[in-house]
Amino acid sequence: MPRALLDTNVVVYAMYQGAPLHQAAAALVDAALKHRGRYCIAPQNLIEFAAVVTRRRFVEPPLPAAELGRVSALLYTSRKLMKIYPRRGAVARAIDEGVALGVTGPAWYDLFLAVTMRDAGVSVVVTENVEDFRKFPFVTARRITEALT
Repeated sequence: MPRALLDTNVVVYAMYQGAPLHQAAAALVDAALKHRGRYCIAPQNLIEFAAVVTRRRFVEPPLPAAELGRVSALLYTSRKLMKIYPRRGAVARAIDEGVALGVTGPAWYDLFLAVTMRDAGVSVVVTENVEDFRKFPFVTARRITEALT
């Protein structure tokens, strides 16, 4: 599989042993931290991760601040897990593309991530939210269990 972005839900599932896909997600994150260049994340993923794991509506129990900081630092400072960043003009391109595609609501976040991926030459996202990314013709979404094979 070509280099792929690990979507936020992969990292969330990896952190919660009770999550339905914990083992598979943890294996992906482990591989990302061991094998240079196989996977990547964007800063947006870390901010989304913080938003999800500190909110009872999404997880129980919420991740303590110290653990959030530890995990985020581990991912962000890893030299093997690549980081991709929005390029200059990404906001304008995402807005133009979103208007053309009829994007509404939270799908804007996914579109901005997809544009960041495209700018970095990454076309595959590993996520359980495959339907959220299917509306973007330049991204291929693979489920967590598919990425393990």
